[in-house]
Amino acid sequence: GHPAAAARAARRLTDDIAGRVLDALRRADGTTRAVATTRNAVPGVIVTADAAELRALAARPDVRAVRPTVPKVLHNASAARLTHVDRVWRDAGRRGEGVRIGVVDTGIDYTHADFGGPGTPEAYDAVDRTGPWTPTAKVVGGHDFAGDDYDSNDPARATPAPDPNPMDCQGHGTHVAGTAAGLGVAADGSPFTGDHASLTPEALDGMAIGPGTAPGALLYALKVFGCSGATALVGQALDWSLDPNGDGDFADHLDVVNLSLGSDFGAQDDPDNLFVREAVRHGVVVVASAGNGGDFYDVGGSPANTPEALAVANTRDAFTLLDGAEADGARQSGQYSVNYTGYPGLDRTLPVVPVADGGNADGCAPIDQDLTGRFVWLEWDEDDATRECGSGPRTDHAEAAGAEGVLLPATGDVFKAAIGGNAGTPVFQFTAAATRAVRPSLDAGTLRVRLAGALRNAAPTTTPNLADTMTPSSSRGARGPVAAKPDVAAPGDTILSAAVGTGAGAVSLGGTSMAAPHVAGIAALVREVHPDWTVEEVKAAVVNTAGGDVTDGDDRTTGTPEAPMRVGAGRVDAARAVAVDVLAMAEGDAGAVGVTFGPVEAARPLELTRALEVVNKSADWRTARLSYEAATTVPGAAFRVWPPVLVVPPGETRTAEVRLAVEPDLLRKTADPTLEKLQAGLARQFLAEASGRVLVRAGGRELRVPVYAAPKPVGDVEAAYADGAVRLTGRALDQGEGDQAYRSLLTAFELQGTSPELPDCAGEVQVDCALNASARGGDLRYVGAASDGELLAFGLATWRDWVTLGAVNSPWIRVDTNGDGAPDYVVEAAKPTDALGTVTADVWLARTTRVADGAVVDEQPLNGAHGDVDTNLPDSDVVVLPVALTALGIDPASGSARIGYTAGVSGQYPAPGNEAGLVDRIAEPMTFDPLRPGLALRGGWSFAAAAGTVLEVVGDAAALGADRADSLLLLHHHNASGDRAQVLRAVG
Repeated sequence: GHPAAAARAARRLTDDIAGRVLDALRRADGTTRAVATTRNAVPGVIVTADAAELRALAARPDVRAVRPTVPKVLHNASAARLTHVDRVWRDAGRRGEGVRIGVVDTGIDYTHADFGGPGTPEAYDAVDRTGPWTPTAKVVGGHDFAGDDYDSNDPARATPAPDPNPMDCQGHGTHVAGTAAGLGVAADGSPFTGDHASLTPEALDGMAIGPGTAPGALLYALKVFGCSGATALVGQALDWSLDPNGDGDFADHLDVVNLSLGSDFGAQDDPDNLFVREAVRHGVVVVASAGNGGDFYDVGGSPANTPEALAVANTRDAFTLLDGAEADGARQSGQYSVNYTGYPGLDRTLPVVPVADGGNADGCAPIDQDLTGRFVWLEWDEDDATRECGSGPRTDHAEAAGAEGVLLPATGDVFKAAIGGNAGTPVFQFTAAATRAVRPSLDAGTLRVRLAGALRNAAPTTTPNLADTMTPSSSRGARGPVAAKPDVAAPGDTILSAAVGTGAGAVSLGGTSMAAPHVAGIAALVREVHPDWTVEEVKAAVVNTAGGDVTDGDDRTTGTPEAPMRVGAGRVDAARAVAVDVLAMAEGDAGAVGVTFGPVEAARPLELTRALEVVNKSADWRTARLSYEAATTVPGAAFRVWPPVLVVPPGETRTAEVRLAVEPDLLRKTADPTLEKLQAGLARQFLAEASGRVLVRAGGRELRVPVYAAPKPVGDVEAAYADGAVRLTGRALDQGEGDQAYRSLLTAFELQGTSPELPDCAGEVQVDCALNASARGGDLRYVGAASDGELLAFGLATWRDWVTLGAVNSPWIRVDTNGDGAPDYVVEAAKPTDALGTVTADVWLARTTRVADGAVVDEQPLNGAHGDVDTNLPDSDVVVLPVALTALGIDPASGSARIGYTAGVSGQYPAPGNEAGLVDRIAEPMTFDPLRPGLALRGGWSFAAAAGTVLEVVGDAAALGADRADSLLLLHHHNASGDRAQVLRAVG
């Protein structure tokens, strides 16, 4: 039948079922509340409910499945020149005219001059933010799905109050919309109404706010956040984007949707990703920010990690908007401290002096000097490891000595962290260039400096060599069997765009949230030029032409090039994207442009292939020459492309193969050269990743396709029991010692608990079930315990591999040491975090917390080793959580100390009806005496598993029996998937 008719019929059925479900909710005497209804992409009802009510919903015959929503949080003139957008306006005459961009965010301040509004704060204040609104010529549509008070993470505010008016009350969405499609604001504060094609670089620099990437595009404000907090409404907004007028006909779907939001460490099968997939399937280009989690493995989250999304990393351009201070009458760049509270009235011009005591030049000790009526200069060490003290103590010392302010130098022009200071005394840190400019006057004793609140965000600064360097906070990508992310990179650091409620004012913000709308605008430009291209072809145009190489560090001339897992194909180029007429992309229906092999286990030499399509969109024959260019290399892994030449007729497609050859004996665990080897003072966990780009040269252009694989060798070690001993046979890995060597590792435990494999969550089965493939990495199979007299170790095995431990699957042990049946300690897999819970290092720990006061009493490396010894922690299904006996209050000399414990896995994807909110658990307590283990191998619990090794069985049961109590759980960490956990019994 007709697609629109079919859609309307499906909608009527959905509305009927949703109505019955909502009626049932209204009649129920419970906490269930309807949050939203989706009818287009994934028909359903979004609700908040407890576990019992969810089970009741799941039991209804008209409910197909119940899935959780994972809360999502919020993550230009110089950038326009770097990405060559201004060339598209000028040379191609394209501005994105008529292309419709949906901004799923905090709303848009449509009264701002950047969107053609009145451009006064009074106009913003006069808006009734919950009442009807009149779409403008620029912001032509939208909806507020949330209401201003909504926050999905706060139970008291988790029910949205939608209204028709998508006015922004937070600011993020306004900034994002301006970057994607703002008109620009002239120096006098009026909307730019001239011809964007006429804007010279000098004219752009003279504007108060530069135009967005696609200034001719039409904006839709899809407000899914309140004035603060998180959201669970992204799916509803994507659903709306398929049918803005609500008539059941998807022909009016938006062209591009920008998602500058997400959740770190999300899974590629996150339920919200279903909405992305459906939106793309119906023709919407979905652009998403890759995240601001930093350079940590697998931190890149959803929805950017879904294959269909166009995921954007964050790089820097030459422009930064810094704070200013006037030194000897000249404005210098730097940053003011964040804790000082007196900026509104701050305006002081005073002489500057150093500390007279040369041994206390940094002010880290109390200052014995009268600094009244002066600013004090304190030296600053940029190295966190060697800096004597932070800015807080030295500011306190300066204040106690009477100083009116503190000045700090720097050795770099890019600040890696903010300056804290204190509440009562202003602190200003000069950039390296400014430091060099003022130091002669300081040395001569003539330096006078003016500090003023009015000089904050008032020092536009250009550092040419900063362009195309990596923003450190941009997330290292997510990886999977069909997609590795991000796809591309774009400028997103210190981006100047529209400030909500200011009328015509600007604000500088940074993050992948600011990088994504650059690419959304470029996608709109490609859409304008090629309205008949598929989503995959538009994405390929953006990815293939992202030819800007990005380096680490603060100087692109001396930095190390970044690999695809940080920047995808590279930094985007709008001019090349709209001009390209040959495209290259991975073959298949997954929607990914890049070619990925994902994790590759190699037990023997192998060759894998992935198909690469070359599409000729021109009217001429094209000869495409293909080659591979490496970014990161792994010994024993090699990519090549075959055939090296393709001749592609007009309008047709030809296919090549990207081949990965792996020699497992040659594989070594080599790190990306941009990685820091140490984090938190410890050897970090990392993956050996082979990556680069396929280069396709055709029609006078060079195209890029990212390529990725994570190869590792696997052993095949097996244990057998006879005559009181365990003998290891098979093929073990033994490449010697060192952080590049693979060596088979065996850990041994007394088997204490087993758990059956969970069924899929479907129909009435919504408890004790696996919600998705990611949840299966938390589906417990075996639990065991062992002790060497100093450390107690718990071994866990799951039914399927996890990608990485953490938010998706976090195993834990709850330990009862006093026998009262309540946990006294919790041992869980964790990484170091800051005060806000943000991960700060790729260092996996078994962290033990005392329940009574929440104190961390012990931290041991997972699997018993840090990153300098490979224990095959990622992409595995076995893990060891050790804890020191003394941390549990157990005296190793006491002779006996029986404990009880339970095991489980927390995570983002628990079964919807699980009252404990867990992926899986063994709730029945298990018991163990770490000082008198019932069954063990002599020598402890961790061994190098060389074939031919004989290990003696010791303990109360000197021989293995048929029962669980007389069974050994052996974890072969370096065996292949599905073959790492072995239960050893004499019989059965």
